[in-house]
Amino acid sequence: MNIDALPGQPDGENSITIRPAIALDVRQMWEIDQACFDPDIAYSMDIFYLHLLVNRDPAFVACESSGKIVGFLLTSQDKRRGGQVVTIDILPPWRRQGLGSKLIKLGEEAMRGRGAKKMALQTDVGNASAISFYGKHGYKNVKTLKNYYSHGKHAYQFEKPL
Repeated sequence: MNIDALPGQPDGENSITIRPAIALDVRQMWEIDQACFDPDIAYSMDIFYLHLLVNRDPAFVACESSGKIVGFLLTSQDKRRGGQVVTIDILPPWRRQGLGSKLIKLGEEAMRGRGAKKMALQTDVGNASAISFYGKHGYKNVKTLKNYYSHGKHAYQFEKPL
């Protein structure tokens, strides 16, 4: 899938390609996750290997023409036919340009194709931009998860029927 380059994008002369993630993407995905989230919230590299290589969960990366990943979506599926957004990360210069919307739609389609009846995700209660983004895409806050993160911060549980 190609996305036409938008004015102001760092690689404006080329388009962004969204493709399924592969094992060689793990390092870049992990580095982006570390850059996008507080160390108490960011995932360990083991989580990326678990979902991509062991569980073979759907994941998608958005790449510049140079191959540099500028954003990604990592999903998982539970045994009760539910999909989960593990994380969606977009580097700051690329935010608010439609990449996140395209990635989350691809993740939902992939989970629907695997028989998932709903998508769920968790986000920090203080992450106003994420809360707004998920609401815009039809996700509803269904509960607060007390002490969800390792440092005692709470999270919201969002869900969306597929």
